[in-house]
Amino acid sequence: MAMRGLIITFGVLLHALGAGCTTQGLSALLPAPEPASTEAAGTGPDKTGSVAAPPGSYETAAIVSGTPTEVYTLVARGVLACWFGAGGPLKASHVFQAEAQPPAKGGAAEIVIHERDTSYRDQRGVRAYRVSFASEATGVRVGMTALKFEEKLAQAMAKDVESWAKGGSGCQLRALLPPPAPAKGKAVKGPAAADKAPAAAKKR
Repeated sequence: MAMRGLIITFGVLLHALGAGCTTQGLSALLPAPEPASTEAAGTGPDKTGSVAAPPGSYETAAIVSGTPTEVYTLVARGVLACWFGAGGPLKASHVFQAEAQPPAKGGAAEIVIHERDTSYRDQRGVRAYRVSFASEATGVRVGMTALKFEEKLAQAMAKDVESWAKGGSGCQLRALLPPPAPAKGKAVKGPAAADKAPAAAKKR
């Protein structure tokens, strides 16, 4: 039987996160799965023609306890809160995509981070980062591949993913890529100040 997957848009998962999503809550967002393409499974080229794992990509893996669905849920929640949350380092420049099999079919899952490309309707450009979840005899294998991030950032991202996969917290990528500070020296007139000016002019 062909593998069936689920594409979960960034907006849906972010909404669930904002609503205080739990592991069960995020899993409950998975409706009946849809057929997965070779691109979705990470085995073929994406829309830009870039292969999934070009030479020189940073790749690592970790084995953690649990099921693929449980670990995937923890990591997806961490990615959305840290990398794509308010002030997140990837919020403006990248797009989140995720797929997961139903637990009854093994629960294999994958998270793909795409560079944002507004020339596409879904804005999913070239693949920049991928996290895969697969069941093994000793636990869940979490594979992490950085396709478009320099090694220093890729290492921080891998530490984030491994921490979340084990139920931890933290956001090392945010520490390396903090949000830009607001511009200084720009005073903003409040409504009260704006209203006083015409009143003062009338008295003259």
